[in-house]
Amino acid sequence: MESHAVLILGMHRCGTSALTRCLGFLGADLGSELVEPAGDNPTGFWEDVRFLAINQRLTDLLGEEGDRWWEHAVPPEIPLSSPGVRSLLSEAVEEIRGRVAASAWWAFKDPRTLRALPFWEEALVRAGARILEVVAVRHPLACAQSLLRRNDIPEERSLLLWAGQYLAHWPRVAARPFVAVDYDRVLEEPERELRRLSDRLGLPWREAAPEEARKFLRADLRHTRFATEDLKHRLDIAPLVVETFEALEDLCADREPKAASSRMRSLHAEFRRSVPLLRLLDAETMRAARWKRDLLAERRSASEREEAGKRQAEEWLRTESALKAEREESRAILAVQERELAAWRTRIETSRTWKFLLRLRALERSFRGLRKRRLGRRADESE
Repeated sequence: MESHAVLILGMHRCGTSALTRCLGFLGADLGSELVEPAGDNPTGFWEDVRFLAINQRLTDLLGEEGDRWWEHAVPPEIPLSSPGVRSLLSEAVEEIRGRVAASAWWAFKDPRTLRALPFWEEALVRAGARILEVVAVRHPLACAQSLLRRNDIPEERSLLLWAGQYLAHWPRVAARPFVAVDYDRVLEEPERELRRLSDRLGLPWREAAPEEARKFLRADLRHTRFATEDLKHRLDIAPLVVETFEALEDLCADREPKAASSRMRSLHAEFRRSVPLLRLLDAETMRAARWKRDLLAERRSASEREEAGKRQAEEWLRTESALKAEREESRAILAVQERELAAWRTRIETSRTWKFLLRLRALERSFRGLRKRRLGRRADESE
């Protein structure tokens, strides 16, 4: 059984999740263990956690630690012969072999896959899968606005990332069967785009797919809408971004695909000539990002120290207040006790028993005096 691996390739926030789900409606196996939906993607990411973990480890090996992929407009070179990458490649091959054995048609998606395409192509070829590709395209300004909302990435940075994501490995994309799909077109005419996917990839058609897609592709999945002219009227946007979008749009609309693909190869060459300058820009971006992180960390630390000081001061005030209250309570208790003692003293002094005791003590003193006098006389007589 031949196993077809469909790679969903595209920039972050460009509809890769929606397209992956649509491939699922057409019958492609998306995996049994998927990433849970989140606030920034409530309809689901449709990403296999095992492939996602491999991409994350590869990202870390290449120096794009954590989720800071946006610091690199130029994807890092992938040293396939290095020990760390070679070991990870073997793991990827084993994961893929499991999918190859289980499914004739399967797909996986992670926007970072396009940045790491040499790695995944090598793994898929070794595992014996036939590689097909879906290129998810969205207007770069819509992508930039989404990244600004979610990641606080400046628009000009997002536009460079958008262009670099598609151009860096374009010759590899174009060397294999692929279909480019516009995210807005999928939302507007899902059945037509599903037909394109099925026809161009050779994926068997499912009659239920269009209706399932219509229910899934809600109108609120699109927050912005731009036209190509919106790019042309912006003098602050690099021509490379504008021309890349125009060429990709031609591919999405099947307008002179050979000419559009040739134009993409020319733009790739232009991108490669710009790599030294872009790497310098990447270095400055990373430096600024580190400075920002350090500044934010210091602010958080200062804020935490301030909050700790406030909490300590409040605790001292509470302690002082409690001590004052305790002192006042002790004073009140002492005053009550003193009053009670005075009352008892008054009672004793005015009682009959007390008067009798006073008389008895007076008699005792008289008796003692009389005895002393008698003893004194006896002593005189004996002399």
